[in-house]
Amino acid sequence: MHPDLIIYQSYTDAYANVVDDVREILLSRRLIHYAGSLKERALLDEEELEKAVRKALIVCVSAGIQPSEHFKSIFIYEKEALKKDWLVSDLGLQLILLNADIENPVVARLQVELAAGRVTS
Repeated sequence: MHPDLIIYQSYTDAYANVVDDVREILLSRRLIHYAGSLKERALLDEEELEKAVRKALIVCVSAGIQPSEHFKSIFIYEKEALKKDWLVSDLGLQLILLNADIENPVVARLQVELAAGRVTS
């Protein structure tokens, strides 16, 4: 690089960064649930939960919904180890539940409650 060359960030680049940051903050306010909470609530193991999350992400893409608006992968330090989890919106949590293993009686009951409008987040 030339020693006399100074590169300034353009106004549009700086503005775009601010808009992206604000959008990220607004989207993050919707992500109020930990998908991992379903492990205790619906008796899902790690593999079952990840499979349900993957299916829920595919549902979003197929329906033309931006997955990033409803799902954000995070890592939580627990019991001396980093564990992957997901922050999800209400819709994200419901999609995970709808895509969980229906042979699990707790999942089946929660799906019926969800369809009846009785599931509390």
